[in-house]
Amino acid sequence: MGQALSIIIVDDMQFSRAVMRSGLLKLGYEDIRLAASGEEVLRMAAERYADVIIADWVMPGMNGLELLEVIRREDQARDWYTAFILFTAKDELHAMLEAFQHGVDDYLVKPADPDELAARVYGAGRVAALHNGLLQTSNALRAANRELLESNLIDNLTGLGNSRYLEQRLQSMLRYAHEREGAVSTVLLAIDHFRHINDEYGRDCGDEVLAGVALRLRNSVRPTDVVARYGGDTFAVAALHAEPEQAYAHQVERLVQAISAPAYHTDLGDITLSASLGAHIYRHGAIYAPLSEVLHGAERNLAAARQGGRGRSVCD
Repeated sequence: MGQALSIIIVDDMQFSRAVMRSGLLKLGYEDIRLAASGEEVLRMAAERYADVIIADWVMPGMNGLELLEVIRREDQARDWYTAFILFTAKDELHAMLEAFQHGVDDYLVKPADPDELAARVYGAGRVAALHNGLLQTSNALRAANRELLESNLIDNLTGLGNSRYLEQRLQSMLRYAHEREGAVSTVLLAIDHFRHINDEYGRDCGDEVLAGVALRLRNSVRPTDVVARYGGDTFAVAALHAEPEQAYAHQVERLVQAISAPAYHTDLGDITLSASLGAHIYRHGAIYAPLSEVLHGAERNLAAARQGGRGRSVCD
């Protein structure tokens, strides 16, 4: 079976449409719509989005490249991406270059070889899936950020949640671990000697470094983990684990690597950082500790780590 794709084939020649459809049906594609003109494609796509459009270049009225231009505009308005394959009898190199310069995703020369058709449509489906997955992720992040902003839970400098956001999410994690299973690790991570960075490079550069740290931390944890700016030069990472000891060790290793390497590139030069970590782990079955005690435990361990020198970590 082929991918579960919605495909529209447009060609003013009925025989050409039928041949292309027959080839795709043999490949296992089932959702195939046929159109005789660009205008008809636009009506179809407005009713139900297509993943892939296979369009003839030369058609009366709206040609393939003109159709592509309209599809791209409409895709942008509806947060969708339609992969576009242009097919034509033109096999000259300059024609292919012109097509790609206009933004087609792929190109087929008539008559299409069955194996080539299979490869082109499969590739176009992958392109559409990738773009639409990224669009969905981007939209979800924008929606989450809007929610945080509306609730005054976001740190304006880094884009992470702030301490209030951490407290809300951490409270839910602790309740889950207490009532069901698992363990919760609360890690406070402070950049070593961050004041010297501000003194030597200036506040703007310091802010740039903080934003870079935030991005690295977010990219080093699981999507379900909570990353927040706890205040000043300190960040927090809260995570729910099935196996606390092993998971915590791996978590600390990832966080340390994320912060320390490679150097941070700024307008004033490369800056290398280290960080101190203090952590508290709450395990299922332990006496339920209020949120304030959990955070106090992590703060206490962070203070002990910072007293021990650069790049230290303390966990109870």
